[in-house]
Amino acid sequence: MVPRVVIDTNIYISAIFWGGKPREVVNLGRNARILIFTSFEIQEEIESKLKTKFGIDEKEVAQILLDYSMFTLPIKPLHRAKVVHADPDDNEFIECALTSKAGYIVSGDKHLLNLKNYQDIQIINAAKFLDMFTISN
Repeated sequence: MVPRVVIDTNIYISAIFWGGKPREVVNLGRNARILIFTSFEIQEEIESKLKTKFGIDEKEVAQILLDYSMFTLPIKPLHRAKVVHADPDDNEFIECALTSKAGYIVSGDKHLLNLKNYQDIQIINAAKFLDMFTISN
């Protein structure tokens, strides 16, 4: 069975700018070895971070989001989560994972990583996901 995954904004942005393990995770999605789910809220966060934190212009951001849409599956979250109290915006990843029935959230965010697991969703960093994925395939 193909792993169902939600990737945190920091994984996708790291994949774009720095490569490494985050890019390996994204490439698994590009190559359809994993299914990566997203939501409007996650895409909005990516767009916002690219514009505000990295100063990328509107046209380039649109191109990056088009690329993102080529290997992700959009869903509309059916569940509301109030799990991450220290950073409530992180709940959007849990909501996406619950609705998509993802087995994993891949993140570099300490608020999410500290949870480790939520309703059978493993919350792990890119390196650990890659270790698990290469062992199971």
